[in-house]
Amino acid sequence: MNHSFEMGKTYLDHVGTYKVVSIDGSRLVFATADGIEHEGDAEIKWRIYRNILSGESAPHTSPSLQRPSVNGATSIANDEASPIFADVIRAYGKSHKDFMPHKKIVAAFMEHPEGQRILNRPHDRPNKNWVGVKLAGFSRVFTEGRSPWEGCFKREKVGSAWAYRVR
Repeated sequence: MNHSFEMGKTYLDHVGTYKVVSIDGSRLVFATADGIEHEGDAEIKWRIYRNILSGESAPHTSPSLQRPSVNGATSIANDEASPIFADVIRAYGKSHKDFMPHKKIVAAFMEHPEGQRILNRPHDRPNKNWVGVKLAGFSRVFTEGRSPWEGCFKREKVGSAWAYRVR
């Protein structure tokens, strides 16, 4: 395990503070300030926490996660975009009970401060298309049962794309 979480202790991510409720291998159960329990991947949460402590306001892409493209742009790994998708879905869920459709997730990512920071880096396609591709990656990991947000969100197919809502 590449984390040092302790049950009952409070930590911080880009959304706010949370308290560790339980740890089972790489699965972390934590409660946010509003008292809602969520599940996540302990190693990803630990990396985000360490990045914030080191002065970075958002998860970063380590050199091993960056892949140069043919035109010199950098390909940002899905691991960096996924927490932002989770953040915008949670924010949507605070005022909506319905599923957040693909188009709204893409638009919210593009308005999110950390999303804008990522989109300001060189990449190989128009912003809207790039975000759509990263959202497809987020959905693929969900389909494969490897998403740290499986316990946090429900999803359903709307047209040809997935829509999400808070559980």
